[in-house]
Amino acid sequence: MDKQLSPGDLVADNSPAGHSTADHVADARQRARQVLGGEAHLGPVDDWRRALVSARDALILTWTIWLALEGFGLGAEAYSLLVAVALALALLAGISTGRSTYLQVQYFESELQRERREIRENFDHECEEVRALYAAKGFREPLLTQVVDTLTADEDRLLKLMMEEELGLSIQHVNHPLLVGLWNFLAALITGCALALPMAWLSPGAARLWMPLGGALLMAAVAILSARTTRRNVLEVFATGLIMATITGGVAYLLAQWLATPSGGPGAT
Repeated sequence: MDKQLSPGDLVADNSPAGHSTADHVADARQRARQVLGGEAHLGPVDDWRRALVSARDALILTWTIWLALEGFGLGAEAYSLLVAVALALALLAGISTGRSTYLQVQYFESELQRERREIRENFDHECEEVRALYAAKGFREPLLTQVVDTLTADEDRLLKLMMEEELGLSIQHVNHPLLVGLWNFLAALITGCALALPMAWLSPGAARLWMPLGGALLMAAVAILSARTTRRNVLEVFATGLIMATITGGVAYLLAQWLATPSGGPGAT
């Protein structure tokens, strides 16, 4: 009767570092977390959904800054500032997502090269890793040997397998970082400027009416597009955006009012 293996038993004696297969996988996934975990925009999210997130965030931040201006009592005198803010937020979204995509591409490429080199220079060790990984999944002899032989017979198939099993990464098409950055820049620019530009032209009373009404309409448009791409309920997406805008805007407004009060703020005596 075959003995059931645990991750601690999966030791590959010919490992270059003398570590178990479980340790090798843990090290590889730790590299992935170190590179991918530091970037909020990295993850298994397609570029269109990412652009819609940038559009939503631009709306919320423009709304929040407007409420902060209202809290400070600046009002119509500073409404034109929102246009500059919207442009700056769009640039930030484009640069941030473009840079994140570039890091993702560089990371995938380096790990592909690393894994391909390990396969070519230490093929027996990679086969032992595959055997250990599939033994941990519950495969037993003679099926285990058949599976390992099949998976390791083709270098590209083995490379794909090791990328997925060791790093939790799937080899997929990634758009050019400049293109991703451009999409996110345009998405944030359209929504941010659509909300901010009328503020510079309207009267103070009409501007105060446009900001919540226009913001809600634009948020609804973003929610509809997001729901179509994520297959989520449009009301859920819309409500989530409104709740985020209400919380962040409310905090900004109240904090600005407190700071603007002579008896409040950190400089009050």
